[in-house]
Amino acid sequence: MRVPPESLLEYAYQILKDRILQGVYPAGSKLPVDRLSRELAISSTPVKGALNRLVAEHLVEQVPRCGYAVVKLSIKDLSEVLEIRKMFEIFAIRPAIKNRRRFPLIIRHMEELLKRFDRAAADNISFTEALELERDFHLCFIQLCDNERFLRLYASSWCMDYLFMVFANVGLSFDDFGTEFSYHRKWYDALMREDAQEYETLWDSGIETLKHRLSQLLAEKEAREQAQRKQRRRQAAP
Repeated sequence: MRVPPESLLEYAYQILKDRILQGVYPAGSKLPVDRLSRELAISSTPVKGALNRLVAEHLVEQVPRCGYAVVKLSIKDLSEVLEIRKMFEIFAIRPAIKNRRRFPLIIRHMEELLKRFDRAAADNISFTEALELERDFHLCFIQLCDNERFLRLYASSWCMDYLFMVFANVGLSFDDFGTEFSYHRKWYDALMREDAQEYETLWDSGIETLKHRLSQLLAEKEAREQAQRKQRRRQAAP
């Protein structure tokens, strides 16, 4: 189906972003505008516009004299992103507790999401579907704050997308999410018990566990890539 001209930029943006988050374009890989234009069968102008939006979201970087590339992953960046993510969530819990009775539809939606988490393995949902469940669940806490500016700030944050990209690049499968999924029920229970301290404690332990795990996987990935680069240099040597 032909894409309406006014939506070409949005079309390019969504496809490129999905491919980055799913690891189709791995971290550090180049994104030549000409090649992407051919892949998407559109002109270079909307492709450049989409790439510039992704630069603003910290998923793509502009490399001098080289064009665009997917951002490289680092343990330092991962640690900082996880800390920012924790700040959002911990800030949200007290107003969420205060407002939870005012927004029964949001609470009901959270309960439905929890049921979907419980059925996730049996339903054999995809990795992308699992990540979207994750995004939707945490957005509920932000919505309960009843603060439009905070909601817009959270929605514009690239932290969740960066984490999705890390998950894809280190090769996490759906089965790897069992531990993470178990936290959702605990977070929800802390909200309903109006126990902000327990919620914060859960986040502290959960973030540290995730940070350790992903840092280890990133280090292993970097070690493999270094070994591959050395092997290629040896093979190229006369």
